[in-house]
Amino acid sequence: MTKTHFFYALTLPDETKGFLKQTSERIKSEFAFKKWLHQDDYHITLAFLGDAPEEMRQKSLEFVNDALTEASRIDLQLDNIGIFGNVETPRILWAGMKPSEQLNNLRKKIYVACEEACFTLDKKPFKPHITLARKFTENAFQLHRMQELADISNRAHRFQGAAVTLYQTHLGQAPSYQPIATFSLKKRV
Repeated sequence: MTKTHFFYALTLPDETKGFLKQTSERIKSEFAFKKWLHQDDYHITLAFLGDAPEEMRQKSLEFVNDALTEASRIDLQLDNIGIFGNVETPRILWAGMKPSEQLNNLRKKIYVACEEACFTLDKKPFKPHITLARKFTENAFQLHRMQELADISNRAHRFQGAAVTLYQTHLGQAPSYQPIATFSLKKRV
């Protein structure tokens, strides 16, 4: 039986998913990654729970709901494209955001709520990103050429984060992430 994982993420608007899909298409022909994510799977991870037992998951839903009661929508802007892993054979290709205190605060609320539900979470610093592809399969990856083709910094795509979703993974499927619960953020007046 395949293990499933759960995570909380900022849900992206369809327009942003379309923009990122278009960006992926611009660079796909020149850069061979083993897996390009389905556009419905684009998100910004806020807390990765892993293999979450039902009772803890339910508790996290309650605590996250409480934490987001007064949380407002956040304004974000895509800023760049980057990689995680070896510069010659990266394991992750991602789109990043301009720094946002609002996003950092939202992430902190989710993170604390999940810790209160007894989850042990990753302690690495938060680096908000949207994964586009995984596992580069050729030699001599060229980040500068990738950034040129993607041209994210010159296209100034802005969007609003309006919801947080608990997702469940279904590896091998496309899309791979199933929404379990969604929390809408308040409109700012």
